[in-house]
Amino acid sequence: MGLPGAGAIPEDGPVGAGRAAATAELLELVRREYPLNEVTLVRDLGGNFNLNLQVATDQGAMVVRVSPEWVEADRLAAVQAVREYLRGRTWPIPETMRTRSSRSWARLHGCLVEVEHYVEPRGTSMTTWPAISAGIQWFARLHDDLRAAPASPAATHPPMANHVEADAVLDPTIAKIRTWNLSAEETTYVAAAEALASRLGQESPAVDLPRQLVHGDFWATNVYLAGDQLTLLLDLDFLGERPRIDDLALTLFFINEHLGRNDTSPSRIAALRELVDRYDATLTTPLSPAERTALPYAVLRTPLTFLRDLAHLGPSSRTELTTLRGPQYEWALRVLSIPGWHTAFSCGSRRQSWRGLRS
Repeated sequence: MGLPGAGAIPEDGPVGAGRAAATAELLELVRREYPLNEVTLVRDLGGNFNLNLQVATDQGAMVVRVSPEWVEADRLAAVQAVREYLRGRTWPIPETMRTRSSRSWARLHGCLVEVEHYVEPRGTSMTTWPAISAGIQWFARLHDDLRAAPASPAATHPPMANHVEADAVLDPTIAKIRTWNLSAEETTYVAAAEALASRLGQESPAVDLPRQLVHGDFWATNVYLAGDQLTLLLDLDFLGERPRIDDLALTLFFINEHLGRNDTSPSRIAALRELVDRYDATLTTPLSPAERTALPYAVLRTPLTFLRDLAHLGPSSRTELTTLRGPQYEWALRVLSIPGWHTAFSCGSRRQSWRGLRS
C-alpha cells in the first residue's frame, strides 16, 4: 500500500486500463460482497498501480484495494498466502477480510478487489537513519522467515518487479529507447546505461547465488518503526524469488538515493557497509563470501531495472530519463570506477562491532 520505490512495469507491459478509479459502483460492490453495511470513502491512499482507498465502515476503518487487470487470481492468492504466513509469525501486516461467501477477494470489471483492516502507521517510516538502522535488521529477519514461506509459482514469479536479473539482456530495451529521436542530453544518458550494462556484464563475478522469496520493496512508507520495533509492514506486490542480496541491493540503492546520490566518499561507503553488517549479524544463515562479493555489483545494477519502464512508456518518459534515471546511470558508472567499491562489503566477521570495523 505504501508507495513503491519506483513504478516497475510488467515484463510485457500493463494490460488494459490503468489504475482503477474510486466510484460509487466500487463502494456498492464492497457493501454487497463483504459483511459491511456502511462503506464511506475517506481518502485515496495512493499507489502506482493498485487503487488503495481508506473507507469508514460499521466495523471500523478498512482499506479497499483494486488490482490492475493484469494481476491474476492465482497471483493475488499467492501474495495473500504469504501475508497470512507472516501474520502467523507475528509480523505486523494488516488482516484481509473475507467476503460474505468466505472468499478473500471479489471482482469488478475484471479487476480483483480485496478489503483489509486499516492500520494507522505508528512511529517513523524507514527514511531516517535510526529507522533505517533498525529496519535493516528487521529486513534480515524477514528474509529468514520468507525462506519457509509458501512459494507457489505465482508467488515466485511476479508480473512486475523492481528487479533485473544479473544475466538480463538489455540491448533490445536500449534499442527501443534510441528510436525516440533523442536529444544530445538523452543520447548521453542512454549511452551511460548501455556502458553500465556492458561493464557490469564483464566485471560482475560469475557466482551461483541461492534464491528465495523476498519482499521486493522493503523501504520508506512500506516499513514503519517505533524505536527498534517494527510496527507496520506493507506492500508485498513485488514479492518474488531472487537472490536475497538483490533485494538487499534494492534497499541499499534507495537508501543511498535518499541520503544523497552524489556523495561517493569513503564515509558514505562505510555507512552502507555498516548497514550490510547489521543485516548480516541478524541473519540466521550469514551472507556467504560469494554474496558479499556480488552485492556491490547488484547495487549498481539496480537502476537498470527502470530501463523497461522508460522503454514501455516511450517518449513521455523523457523527463524521467533526464532528471532521474540518466543521472543514476552516470552515478553507477562513477562508483563502479572507485577502487574500494568492489570490496566494499567483503571480508570481516559478521559479528564484529562497527566500531571495530572502523578502527
